[in-house]
Amino acid sequence: MRKFKKTLFSILGFVLILSSFTFATGSKAASASEKNEINSIKEYQDLLLATLKISNPKDEEQLENAVDQFNSKNVFNDKALTKYYVESNSKTILPYVDNTKKELDIEKYIQSNIDIGQFTTHKLNENISVTFTNTPVYFIESTTEEDTPQNSSDVEIAAAKYKNTKTYTHSYTAKNFLNMKLFTVKAKGYFQYNGSDVKPKLNDAWYTKGFLSIWQVSNWQKSTYKKGSNYAEVYGRGNFHFGLEINGYGLVVQDQYIKVYLTGNKKGTVNKKTSVK
Repeated sequence: MRKFKKTLFSILGFVLILSSFTFATGSKAASASEKNEINSIKEYQDLLLATLKISNPKDEEQLENAVDQFNSKNVFNDKALTKYYVESNSKTILPYVDNTKKELDIEKYIQSNIDIGQFTTHKLNENISVTFTNTPVYFIESTTEEDTPQNSSDVEIAAAKYKNTKTYTHSYTAKNFLNMKLFTVKAKGYFQYNGSDVKPKLNDAWYTKGFLSIWQVSNWQKSTYKKGSNYAEVYGRGNFHFGLEINGYGLVVQDQYIKVYLTGNKKGTVNKKTSVK
């Protein structure tokens, strides 16, 4: 009798575990099917922007979390994605950029497309802005600043009456509607200035790989550059090769030289820049 009870309890336990597993997997399937399907680029942009304005992320990590949360509830229609690439006959991932290696200043590139209504930039706060294109690709620009710590050379700096700017980290990310990161490039540094000269000081420059069909970086460099007494740079740059398989369209491949940098002048003014060629 005891053996029978043990067997019965074992069977009941197995049934309960199996029922729990079935319920859990069923819930996941239901959650996936309950995602809001988005069928146009404009609809995706409007919904994402509304979400970001509500969440108001203060840094890159908070923004990534907000975007992930948005994509957990919404999905861009695969057919709409294929339709864009077929109708536009686009062979590059970044919009309106060819593979000729011609240098392109990304600020001018974005601004010129804003001027003709192709792109729109939305500043979420002092730290973060999002630029939407009329394609399934968008850009996130993030800047953080912190006090520059004292170091052993500050006595020499003080003697020459140099001052330190704050330390800035400038980040530029390209993403698409499939929530794929194409790339992130970052530069961190500060400048020393005294009204008649400027010196660049690089902390670091790095990149984050995207999750694409093809992804490779070569000749990555991080350094400083100075021209005359009123212009200096800290930068990271390299050759990026990336590609994405679009179902029903084929492989879209891009080769780009990407540079992210900070510039400073003798008055202590710091600008954040990114260039592509």
